[in-house]
Amino acid sequence: MVGASFVALLSLSAVSISAAAAATADELVAYGMSLVEFDDVRMSESEADFDGSEELWDEALLFEYKLATSYTEDKAITSLGYQPYVICNYAPDKTGIQRAQMVNEAFQNTSGVDVSHFFFEGISELNNAERSCGVIRTFNDTIPKVYASNPDAETWMKTNPIHPSMKMVDSTVTTIQARMDGDTDLGMISIDQNENGYIKRSTLEFSNVLCPGVRSFNGTQMVSGKEISQAAQDFVVEDGGKTVRDASYYYDKVNNGGNNDYTERMKLWSDAVTFVVNLTDPVDGRNPCLDIVVGKIFTFEVSPFIGQGGTGVLEVYSSVSEEEGYVIAEAYNMTKDDVDQCIWYTLYAVALNPMVCSVEPKARPQTLCPDLTSDLSQCPPPSPAPSQPSSGRVVKVSLMNKVVVSMAIAVFSFRILN
Repeated sequence: MVGASFVALLSLSAVSISAAAAATADELVAYGMSLVEFDDVRMSESEADFDGSEELWDEALLFEYKLATSYTEDKAITSLGYQPYVICNYAPDKTGIQRAQMVNEAFQNTSGVDVSHFFFEGISELNNAERSCGVIRTFNDTIPKVYASNPDAETWMKTNPIHPSMKMVDSTVTTIQARMDGDTDLGMISIDQNENGYIKRSTLEFSNVLCPGVRSFNGTQMVSGKEISQAAQDFVVEDGGKTVRDASYYYDKVNNGGNNDYTERMKLWSDAVTFVVNLTDPVDGRNPCLDIVVGKIFTFEVSPFIGQGGTGVLEVYSSVSEEEGYVIAEAYNMTKDDVDQCIWYTLYAVALNPMVCSVEPKARPQTLCPDLTSDLSQCPPPSPAPSQPSSGRVVKVSLMNKVVVSMAIAVFSFRILN
């Protein structure tokens, strides 16, 4: 628990950093934005996750700063040593371009910081008379070095590590929970029959904006979409979920905090992490969530980059229909609740990934066979019924539909799991 002496550091000018030594993680929290300040920069899940507690917010910032400086030798693309930060310049009477230039100069003029240690793409989050904010991705102790080498920066620059709740757009959790509860398309099908009689409906997708420097890693190395998507999936499943667990402030707070001063939302994320880690078989290392749901059912894919006519975002979505996914999981003794916990874990792990700077749930169009299976090669195009409306009709998934799905998946499951 952070004591009163730590809370006293909240003022921007409360700590004076000597140019002779880099700031400590504790000192750096004093140069971060409050929860209220950040909410004006980006509408996110932070308010819900922290329930308005500035004290918990400061604890999380401290945890993230310490995490970022614990991977000094790890320079892989998904290294937790490369952390994204929101950086704001409060210099008065400056334009956004001028403030961005001040940030660049502060980093470029810092001894021991080279081009591979920071990636800044300018003002992208907020730009008004008071401040201009963007996202920067830096390696290890770059931020402390910059403050140490530029003592005046404490008067105009604030930085916050971007932890998972800051990346998730507002209402991410309620949107996904509604789908799990059957309040939207889960358990209901919006019929839109085309001329071939296939069923069109939506499936859940996590649309994730990549951080600066991910594509041009280390300043020079151009990374392909395939490499990025594979690295993102590997991060989710790494070490049976322990990598995610050990990098999670929420897990640490709930399980190692020594008291119950955590929020309900923090417990949701912590419970999902605990559930998935505990699924790992201690003998053979198998884990149905990570091996089957994440490894086989989910697809990780980077859309074509902007220069190639796409958005360049990392898309994470189910490669099969939701009904198929739940039936496949049943073969591994996973209930619907188990799969839902796996989905929460995956969302959190994706948001924890240091390559990702923003996460948003979206509806992804999906075309299915009339029996609600997704392998279109297994269903000849049926003729549409003339009396059926072409769109807008909502019907329940019938018991017969579910039986047909289960039978169709018997063969499909064998193929995907072997």
